[in-house]
Amino acid sequence: MTYTNDPKQPKVRRDAVLFAQKHGVRCAARRYGVSPGTISKWKKRAQVIGLHPIPTYSSRPRHSPTQVSESIADRIVALRFETNGRCAEVIHKLLQTQPLCTESA
Repeated sequence: MTYTNDPKQPKVRRDAVLFAQKHGVRCAARRYGVSPGTISKWKKRAQVIGLHPIPTYSSRPRHSPTQVSESIADRIVALRFETNGRCAEVIHKLLQTQPLCTESA
């Protein structure tokens, strides 16, 4: 199964968990066309929420630990405009050679 916004999908997940409880994880995985690990994951979620449809959760990242700071991003945008849209390698070299200016009030 692929990611879907199908409103019936949470009920299918619940049904797959119920089937797996009777017939086993591998048999349920073959029947529903997903991996056994997926069925196991659904079983864990079903233990938490009970006998209810298992909702679809977004796979969107919640945070980006390697994200650059906003001040650096603003400086990159400014350099892009100053250098008429030069490539990332040139912008990176310019950032290394130019000191970061600190704003003082």
